[in-house]
Amino acid sequence: MPQSLEWNSNTTRAVIAAATALTAYVAYKSLLPSSPIRKLPKSGHKSPHQYIWDPSQSNEEGEKYPKLEQSSFVGSAAVIVNDAELAHKILIRQDRYRPGHAYGRSPTIADFHAVLLGDLLSLGTKLIFFPPGANIANATGEDWRIRRDTLVPQFQTRIIMSDILPSVISKTEAMINDIRAQGDKLVDINYHFVKLTSDVICDYIFGETPQPGEVTFRSFDKPAQSMLKIKLKIILDVFGVKSDSQLEIERNTRFALRAIHKVKRGQSKCSNGSPTLCERLLQYEEYQGPEGEARLAQELLIMVFAGHDTTAHSLTVLSYVLSQVPECVDKIRQEIERIIPTTADMTAAKLSKLEYTSAVIKESLRLHPLVDVILIHSYEDNVIDDLPVPKGTAVFLPAYRIQRDPTIFKKPLAYLPERWLEEDLQLQQDLETVGSDKSKLGNAFLTFSAGTHACLGMNLAYLELRVATALLVKNFDWEYNGPVPQNGGFLLRLKDKLMLKFRPREAN
Repeated sequence: MPQSLEWNSNTTRAVIAAATALTAYVAYKSLLPSSPIRKLPKSGHKSPHQYIWDPSQSNEEGEKYPKLEQSSFVGSAAVIVNDAELAHKILIRQDRYRPGHAYGRSPTIADFHAVLLGDLLSLGTKLIFFPPGANIANATGEDWRIRRDTLVPQFQTRIIMSDILPSVISKTEAMINDIRAQGDKLVDINYHFVKLTSDVICDYIFGETPQPGEVTFRSFDKPAQSMLKIKLKIILDVFGVKSDSQLEIERNTRFALRAIHKVKRGQSKCSNGSPTLCERLLQYEEYQGPEGEARLAQELLIMVFAGHDTTAHSLTVLSYVLSQVPECVDKIRQEIERIIPTTADMTAAKLSKLEYTSAVIKESLRLHPLVDVILIHSYEDNVIDDLPVPKGTAVFLPAYRIQRDPTIFKKPLAYLPERWLEEDLQLQQDLETVGSDKSKLGNAFLTFSAGTHACLGMNLAYLELRVATALLVKNFDWEYNGPVPQNGGFLLRLKDKLMLKFRPREAN
């Protein structure tokens, strides 16, 4: 039986073999003609670990960068686009109906999602091979268009509000009770947010919540190491080794397939009795038969990950921010008491009127984008600001730089929710327009990307952020007395636990 991966001599030989092949590839690429990008200034690209908001830096001017800089990516020239308008145009040019895009999702990011979700699916006792981890996050061209057109209607505001809002409210109230039960203990708030968002998305997708440890995405915490383990699968099999990342893939896939079969037997519904997303998608021909189920399993797993992970960590960082700005908490509380005095008043119409609360959320997302750099691929010979960009070039859009651009955002390192009330008049009126390109600030807001590749679950994320923020502020005061947290990677997630002290508020 394959053993869990340990870094022994056999594994070392496997890694050396892979490293040798990679070195040869990089050497080959270095002999190719020089790219025009090499004429750009070299980037001083920094790790985003220090980019959690620090109140002591609020009056600093922020850094200015050249419009374009050069970098390298897997041995080839790459261009970094620091200009908000140029970045926005690149994202908008991801044409949805062409076999290839002028620009599009990086093949490396597609491989990242494919590998970490798996290339081997277990159907009962039978193993079948399927295109590696095929899902909405890594498909391109016509395959992507079909997937996108199938999934977009399932996350529109109408569906979100009718099918998911009651679940979000009830599960947030359960979280409030869990926090209240902690008494005077410090609370690991990220744990509660992960549970909340995971329960919400799994209820919508499968009509059930996985048992603790049944579905995990630990491979995304250390993606480079996990990808190496999985990419070396063929070599590791020779030595009788199975990595923990591969075991995670198989465990997640078994849960997804079991849940799909329960839905097909009519045994699963959303908590409010409506059809699950899985049930709706099973109506489509491409999800029929063993391979269709395998495709659907991968589709649903990436939505489980994307639908809970980033929102939970955004809520955690927002909780830290609000612990440092009591004046903002007071304004949120006044707005909530005026518009939503009781949970029964928490309707879609009332939530859309939370102008200041919405601005508070968006300002935190500006300072803390979900991904620090959006990686784009040039699928054609293109031109960026008169610079020829050859086909195949990697294009970096550093969201954390653009969203702190001092030429766009006054006092870019300060936390100022009011900036969104002044600039984006559509912010509070329609959930679907949040993050749209209504203003110069809007074009520089890349937290959910832009264009046809914008985040599929943006409406759900904003809904969860609003409900959780409103109910937390309504029920608690809280404080954080530790150092400024650090981000732990290229995805938004704190390096260490954020331990908060909660004090229940007296009921009005």
